[in-house]
Amino acid sequence: MFGDFKMTTFIKFTVPDNRFIGFLLLAPIATSLCLLALTVVFLAVQPTLVLLFPSAKEGLDEAIMVLPVMQLIAGMSPIFGGLQYLLFGGVALWIYQQNNPITPWACALLLFAVNGAVTAAIYLFVDQEFGALCLMLGSFFAPLWGLVFALFYKRFTRQGANL
Repeated sequence: MFGDFKMTTFIKFTVPDNRFIGFLLLAPIATSLCLLALTVVFLAVQPTLVLLFPSAKEGLDEAIMVLPVMQLIAGMSPIFGGLQYLLFGGVALWIYQQNNPITPWACALLLFAVNGAVTAAIYLFVDQEFGALCLMLGSFFAPLWGLVFALFYKRFTRQGANL
């Protein structure tokens, strides 16, 4: 009766290598630095934009006022979300990488889903306000970090050369 049953799908699992861990750590840092660079570029271009679009001066001036807060959030995001990202997102990415080729959008979607599950647990079992904050910020940063991780991984490993 059970003799015809064949198991055709195996989940591979090995220990992460140094490149994987390095890219996992580098993604949030690189993302924060890129957001900082974009802020510097915006600050440099803002006077020209005001000259070109005088009707948008008020909105551009308000954007300048918001930028320090956004930079604080971008700079602090690895500190507040880094542990969740490494523990849960890193494990999810490693298991995914063992069984599928890395694609940027799949990694972004995977980390978005992991963030949703982790923040739901935080919301239900730890603190509702902190869970809501993690959901709002994590819904932006988790997929972004997954995307950046996948881009680094594909670019600097053999998998990227084979695709």
